[in-house]
Amino acid sequence: MYQDRMGRAIAVLAAVAGLGCAGPGRPPTAADRTPEEALADSLVGQWLDAAGGLDAWVEIRSARFTITTVWFDSAGGIERMRPRRVEMRKTAGAEQARIERPEAEGLYVQTFTGDGAWATLNDAPLPADGPVVEETEYVGRDVVYWFGLPYKLYDPGVNRRARARDGGGYEVAVTFGDEIGAHPGDRYFYYFLDGDPYPEEVHYIEQGREEVDRNRTVWSAFGRLDDFTYVVTRTWLDSLGNPTKELRVDDVQLGPVLSDSLFAAPGR
Repeated sequence: MYQDRMGRAIAVLAAVAGLGCAGPGRPPTAADRTPEEALADSLVGQWLDAAGGLDAWVEIRSARFTITTVWFDSAGGIERMRPRRVEMRKTAGAEQARIERPEAEGLYVQTFTGDGAWATLNDAPLPADGPVVEETEYVGRDVVYWFGLPYKLYDPGVNRRARARDGGGYEVAVTFGDEIGAHPGDRYFYYFLDGDPYPEEVHYIEQGREEVDRNRTVWSAFGRLDDFTYVVTRTWLDSLGNPTKELRVDDVQLGPVLSDSLFAAPGR
């Protein structure tokens, strides 16, 4: 069984052996990579190529899109829906995000600029030590990270290792360097079927959590604008395979003009 799994892994590596040096949309082929790292880079590289190549993300300087969270009841019916309007842009050294989130008490706005974070409710500033502001950096990074997959898997400080699974297909485990993001201890697991460059499922364990707290998501749709590909639907499943939550991305615009005032702190 081990030889069968290694044989499949070697076949994947051979398929990308002729790609040459690393470049946009190509997995790295450095000689000092372990077999597990090389296999991960080949799998992510195939996904990246199918999604339009790294340049498809590099060339996007701004975007606007809606993320709708859907919660399901125990029977699988829709219990509640909440849209969030996201505006993101890239500046020198930062990926900035502004999120508008309507709730019963009014309109929340959360803004993360890379240097700072703040939030308002109905245009009134919220306290810096309050929960809404404290979560803003993580939320701001999160909405950009998921929108920027698979391209962001080649960001500096991202560690990738893969293994062939006994039942077929592959698992790519992703971890982060100590200074990467707001929760560098988060762990992600991407599951690929043989012959399909796109992942079938993505699991993650949040920083400080154990294996029992693993989140399981199924990716069921992808959208494409020009060469850029993004995940449309991610569905969370419980231990019995029943849907509990879903994130849907729509109304995507690439390259909108976003004024500095959208990201300016209240009162400035």
